[in-house]
Amino acid sequence: MDFTFVTDVLSTLAGWMKPYLNEIGLSMAATLLVIYGNNITAAFKKQIGSLQFFLKITLFVLFCAFGFAFITSFVTPLVTNLLRDISDVWLPIVIIGGFYLIGLGAQKKGMI
Repeated sequence: MDFTFVTDVLSTLAGWMKPYLNEIGLSMAATLLVIYGNNITAAFKKQIGSLQFFLKITLFVLFCAFGFAFITSFVTPLVTNLLRDISDVWLPIVIIGGFYLIGLGAQKKGMI
């Protein structure tokens, strides 16, 4: 059986996706933070729960403003580099499958 048509289609899709790998990685990282950000925030609130009111609010605001930005700026290059290392035939399958897995995680969290 000849699969050249399938590999050609997948290679074409990969060619369309490759210039946008940074944006794809960012969208995956941001979507994961939307889904699991509440868990991260709850763990952080538990850590600072015994502090005084002003310090607790200050740390929480700083964490939300800079912590999530740091997480996003750290995770995005990791995801992008992982995607860059995938061969052209597998890249569209991995990206589409990755978004479906993220969607499955959102469904399990009751977001869908």
